[in-house]
Amino acid sequence: MNDEARLKTWNTYQAAWGPIDEDERRRLLEQSVVADCVYTDPGSQVEGRDALMARIGQTQLKFPGAHFRNDSFLEHHDQGLFRWTMYDGAGRVFVTGESFGRFGDDGRLVQATGFFEVPAAKS
Repeated sequence: MNDEARLKTWNTYQAAWGPIDEDERRRLLEQSVVADCVYTDPGSQVEGRDALMARIGQTQLKFPGAHFRNDSFLEHHDQGLFRWTMYDGAGRVFVTGESFGRFGDDGRLVQATGFFEVPAAKS
């Protein structure tokens, strides 16, 4: 698998975090992550595609309309480092961060770990 294919997989995974219906989210995740994937971020760790679906759903409930843009991508030895921006539903920058991903033999993600500062609650 080449860099371009891994970036396409990552972009498919990232699109699953956007404001889309559950059927589309499942389709995107089936294309981009293995069934027993592991996802970790500063506030959670989930195992399995269904648990990841639920985690993404929680994010959309908390931040309706949130979506991501990939800003840069580095890859070697079936691993990737991704810098990204998360936008709120109005298209404003909400948070920036980096994620590490590990790709399996079939090209899908087996692990994704997000690094970012958790936004402070607005009063």
